[in-house]
Amino acid sequence: MGTKAEVGGQNAGQKRNGNSTDAGGWRNKRQKTQRDARTLAVQTSSKAFKNGEVDVGSFVKAREYEIRALEEGMARARKGLTQRAFQQVPKDLRRRTASHNAKRVPKRLRRQAVREMAEDNTPTVTSRRRKPSGHMRLRMNTVNRLRTLGRKNKQSPVHGRSLTPKKNKIALPPVPKAKYRKRQIHKTWLPTHMFHAKRAHMTPPSQPLWRFALPLTSTVKSYRPTHRASKDRGAVAWDSSYMSCISVHGNLQSIESLLHALSVGSSDTAWSSRGQKWRQGCRIWQGWLYERDMYPTHPIAPATIIWRAESNTDVKQSRQIMIRVHPSAFDQLWNQLILLAKIAKPQLTIEDLRFEIGSLEMVGPASAEALTSALWPVKSSHGDIGPVEKNWPMLAPIQSPSTLPHNAMITFDISDPRLHHPPQSTPVSHATHSSQQQLLDLLTEWPFDTTNSTAGIFDRKRRQASCRALSSQKNVNRRKSAATPGTYPEPLPQDPRIPIMAYPSPIQFSPKQGTRDRASCSWVVLLPWKTVPTVWQSLMYYPVSTGGQVRMGGLDEQRQVTFETGVPWFPGDFPGTKAGDDWEAMESAKRKAQWEAKPKGKRIEWDSVKLGTGRNGEIGNGWACDWAYLSDGIENMDDDSTTARIHHIAPTLAQSLIGGQTASFKHLSHAISTVRITLLGRGTPEPCARVYRLPSEHGPDKVSLRDQWLALDPIRANSRTQKNKRQRSLPSSVLRSDSSATMQQRLAADLAQPPDSDDRDNCPTIPERQDLIGFVTKGEFSLTEGRGVAIGSVLVQKLIRDAGDQGSCVCIVRNAGETIGRLGRLQFV
Repeated sequence: MGTKAEVGGQNAGQKRNGNSTDAGGWRNKRQKTQRDARTLAVQTSSKAFKNGEVDVGSFVKAREYEIRALEEGMARARKGLTQRAFQQVPKDLRRRTASHNAKRVPKRLRRQAVREMAEDNTPTVTSRRRKPSGHMRLRMNTVNRLRTLGRKNKQSPVHGRSLTPKKNKIALPPVPKAKYRKRQIHKTWLPTHMFHAKRAHMTPPSQPLWRFALPLTSTVKSYRPTHRASKDRGAVAWDSSYMSCISVHGNLQSIESLLHALSVGSSDTAWSSRGQKWRQGCRIWQGWLYERDMYPTHPIAPATIIWRAESNTDVKQSRQIMIRVHPSAFDQLWNQLILLAKIAKPQLTIEDLRFEIGSLEMVGPASAEALTSALWPVKSSHGDIGPVEKNWPMLAPIQSPSTLPHNAMITFDISDPRLHHPPQSTPVSHATHSSQQQLLDLLTEWPFDTTNSTAGIFDRKRRQASCRALSSQKNVNRRKSAATPGTYPEPLPQDPRIPIMAYPSPIQFSPKQGTRDRASCSWVVLLPWKTVPTVWQSLMYYPVSTGGQVRMGGLDEQRQVTFETGVPWFPGDFPGTKAGDDWEAMESAKRKAQWEAKPKGKRIEWDSVKLGTGRNGEIGNGWACDWAYLSDGIENMDDDSTTARIHHIAPTLAQSLIGGQTASFKHLSHAISTVRITLLGRGTPEPCARVYRLPSEHGPDKVSLRDQWLALDPIRANSRTQKNKRQRSLPSSVLRSDSSATMQQRLAADLAQPPDSDDRDNCPTIPERQDLIGFVTKGEFSLTEGRGVAIGSVLVQKLIRDAGDQGSCVCIVRNAGETIGRLGRLQFV
């Protein structure tokens, strides 16, 4: 009935040149299949024309037949081997070697991949079946002898590594393998470096960050997926082994004196009866540390302090604490600890545990689900089932660790996660009412506080024993192959017992000590350094019950999650601290280099920026948060000139200063505090944006300018906006008009009016230099708020003038190099 017409050329289905020369066989069959898949059936339209007129019925039937043939052809072409097997894999899972190894594609596509490789004569190589050459055979024999010698040395107590720690000395990084030793001369790799190096953008080789090669961000676009995984469903994990751990060991009174000197518990109840569980080793403490007796003007960094649990709490007994701090503040804190340890009576012992204890961090609704599936508690040597082994799996349905008791902590030993890899998904969504009631009772009673066992993460011998007992991946695979199908290998007495510690931590602890945002917490897991890859591998391949897998995060994702939560990120959002100033200097140098690399015609000329009323030129350096420029005009009220530099203070102290609750302003004239700014209208703030207070009320001009800025507040203009809505609708005179011609004329005149002016025309004049109060350190469009949000710091002294005023929490934000400002509302965080 219909004829066939080929669409495209004869060789349209050929994969590469030269295929048409191969005679017969499977290649001709493949070409015929592809040609048929791209052939569409058509029908002549001669029957639709009779005597020069169109027969509508016949014409519609002919076109209906062709449309149906087109749809069928599209379906055939989709199934006509137009894509190779490895091309059907998602982009983030593709590898170049996938086209040469059928085992690298999903199981549903392996048969197709094998057939395609056979058709195209693609060379495939299996490393375990390759016959070694003469030189390769010599290398393999040498490797086997070295492995045997290393195994004997590891088992020998004489040749083993000394268990004696280095007292009061900086620890050296672990010696890497000879193959990678030259790449780690000036930096250290994380335990999961091999995993991240293939999937993330790393720090430049010559520019490590805090002496570590850190992953910055994923190689695939992951901004919105990371936000959804951290808020809605899924989980995001980081290898935070770069965080520094310090051990302090000695007399109880000496340790307490050291903590008092660092201002631990200066603004909370750590040393009262409410902090008894912390001192017993059942809870953790999170807050800010300060230089020796310099509270509140010289902060060091936020830290976590954990006491080692002891059965006997005698005053003369030797105790131990662990301090976990950010690596950017390690040197500053280490110097303070060494000084305080030497003057203590009796003296204390300080140990650097940076390369002995690693850590993982997870955030998201499925974080507890993934952790409980990957971390299997090990029974005691007597076979007893403790509260951890019994209750740890019950924590899987927890959406956020903030539901746990405040500063809770869980310590136990786990088995090698590779023995039960890949982990199985936990059916959390089908939890029954009885299981929910059991979880509620568990959170209420919290039996983990009653365990008297000492956390194994404190013991150096147990940490090293767990690392030495790790089997090779080859032995693990052999045990899994020998096990019954569908089951995991049976545990053996020589299997490692990996000591870990898990506790909930705020995504970023604010200097507002004693409080935290309980809606945004993450899991922190401490474990021995060399055991981090085994746990990381199980977490990355855990199938989340809601779909997908756990996402990998870098430094950019960590700051993004912190920003979307609405809290500052250390050290980038804390200028006034040594770590924050170093970070700002590094970022300013990068922005300056980018500005200088642009041609003069395409970069901002800072001297030509017009700020209104005849003022030209950017305030300070346009590529930096120029705190030195801001502090030049401040009257120094400090008795000591050395404290005149910009320094950070807690938001609670800043609020008390503004509210007049703290009368003394000594040593606080150059104090700055972190704020969160939410724009009230359009616009997106950027880093280095300038933050102004509302103009003062001196003189009639400045009063009118202040009123112009306050008029942009939507809350103040709400009543006027509701009134104008009716005026912007169809005029009432048009509705009352009886003449249709008059109605059309007035309607056309109303539509012909010019549109509302742009924001540049409505923007009032930018305030003067004396109204500049701070800078933005992180600003962009917030997916949580749906508007522009910024994290910055402001000079507290300049906000005291507006204390009690209705516009005290209103500010003006102007991006560097721009001539318009945006109205925003700030709050201390």
